[in-house]
Amino acid sequence: MTTRRLILAAGLAAPFAAPFATRAQGSFPERPVTLVVGYGAGGATDIIARSFAERMAPLLGQPMVVQNQPGAGGTIASDRVAKAAGDGYTIMLIANAHAVAPGLYPRLPYDTAADFAPVFFAGHSANALVVPATSPDRDLAALVARARAARQPLQTGSAALAGWQPAHQIMKEAYSLTFEHVPYRSGPQGQADLIAGRLDFMVSNVLEVAEHVRAGRLRALAVTSPTRSPMLPEVPTFAELGVAELQADSWFGFLAPRAAPDAALDRLHAAFTQVATVPEVRARLEGLGLIPAPLGRQDWGRLYLAEVERWSAVPRRANIRVE
Repeated sequence: MTTRRLILAAGLAAPFAAPFATRAQGSFPERPVTLVVGYGAGGATDIIARSFAERMAPLLGQPMVVQNQPGAGGTIASDRVAKAAGDGYTIMLIANAHAVAPGLYPRLPYDTAADFAPVFFAGHSANALVVPATSPDRDLAALVARARAARQPLQTGSAALAGWQPAHQIMKEAYSLTFEHVPYRSGPQGQADLIAGRLDFMVSNVLEVAEHVRAGRLRALAVTSPTRSPMLPEVPTFAELGVAELQADSWFGFLAPRAAPDAALDRLHAAFTQVATVPEVRARLEGLGLIPAPLGRQDWGRLYLAEVERWSAVPRRANIRVE
């Protein structure tokens, strides 16, 4: 999704947004702020979190400490933050999987729409469908043909939500295919198995796979962004290949517990915004494929609710549940 489309979506989502309470806040922060990441070290979410956190201390007067808490597609971390004290000292960085979860898990221990407050929208980046360098599939058509002819379903993996992700489901619907999904605690773990040939393909963020593609360890067949990714400009989009439904970048944003004071979240938002303008940070994130999309807290909150509405509908439509 482009920056323009993200901002438009934020505006269209206004009917879903609830007002964010304003509360008085003293000198914030007076101790370190914990930034929870629901995935293992080395993945796209972790890299983005640390790129921001390592620059926060001079702005906040306190360090921001990243804590990885992987498991259950990020829902363990989400539950922790939803139930954390509403003082602004515990926040989290989420990706799209957080918005899918309420449609996939029938009994989440938190309310995805109601239990979180917006802090800062980091930006978005493309996803890429990748196969091992040793794969016989030179393009998407070859992969689809092999999947149709195979006696056993092709294997794919993901760190998102028990190995399931919307891109896989949309591919299934578009091509009438069946895949076997393998869950991983982090994207790099799955990519290691893919490089070794233990999986047939993955749909992963370009932040995680571009280096492997350039090094010849993986081959990229398509990207999910509306336009070609600057990280992999030679790779066609799914739309170019006739699957217009697969126009969905990954996005990344910071959330806090719903009860966190606005004054604290405004302070955090201002600090994140300032870090995002640091040339070294911007260059690092853009070098990883992250495209900034400047949004105010309220607009990020509206976009967040719209994305929950959109992506939680995908597993419900397919009647897919993870118990």
